[in-house]
Amino acid sequence: MTQSAFVLAVLLMIAFVALAAPQFREDRDRIHVSRERIAADFGGGNGGRPSPDALCEEEAAAVGFHVQTGEYFNTAWLDCVHVHGDGRLGDERRMTERTGSPGGRPVYDAFCPPGFVLRGLRGRTGASIDEAVGICSPLREIADRIPNPRTEFTQPVVRPNPGGHPSEAFCPPGGVVTGFRSKSGEYMDHLWLFCSELRRND
Repeated sequence: MTQSAFVLAVLLMIAFVALAAPQFREDRDRIHVSRERIAADFGGGNGGRPSPDALCEEEAAAVGFHVQTGEYFNTAWLDCVHVHGDGRLGDERRMTERTGSPGGRPVYDAFCPPGFVLRGLRGRTGASIDEAVGICSPLREIADRIPNPRTEFTQPVVRPNPGGHPSEAFCPPGGVVTGFRSKSGEYMDHLWLFCSELRRND
C-alpha cells in the first residue's frame, strides 16, 4: 500500500468513527419503560376483594387518572401515553381498564400538565379512599434521576364528606406510574400504584 493510500484509509476510518459516535451515543441514551412493575401502597381500609388491575400498555406512562364516585370512590382508571426513546411523550392518550367496584355516577378527571407524567399520589385515606391528588414531574427529569424534579399537581378528587388521615405513595427515583391496583367491595377499600422504572440503554 502506498503512503497516500494508507493516509486516505486512515482518514476514512476517522471519518467513519466520527459519524458513528453520535449515533452510538443516541442509541445508548434512549429511554424505555421497564416491563417490571412494583406496587406502592397509597392506603385505605382492610376490607374488599382484589379487583382487576388498571395497567398502561408497554412503553407507556400515566399522565392522568379518572375516578367515578358515589358516596365513596368506586372505580379508577388511568390515561397513558407512549414514551418515545428520545424522551418525548406521545400525543395519543389511551385509557386503561377500570379497577374498583362498579357504581357511582360523577366522573372526576385529574391531569398532569403537558410534558409531565405521574410519579405519585397524595391525599387522605381511612376505611376507604377520601381524596387523591396526582403528583407529576417532567419525564426527562425523572429519567435523569434529578433529586428534586419539578413538581406539579393534578386537580384533587375528593369524595363527599371526606375524612381519613393524610396519605401518600411515591414511585422510587426514576420510576413512573404505570397502573392502579385496588381491593373493593361495595366501594373501593384500598388503592396501590404500580410503578415502572425509566431506563436508558447501556
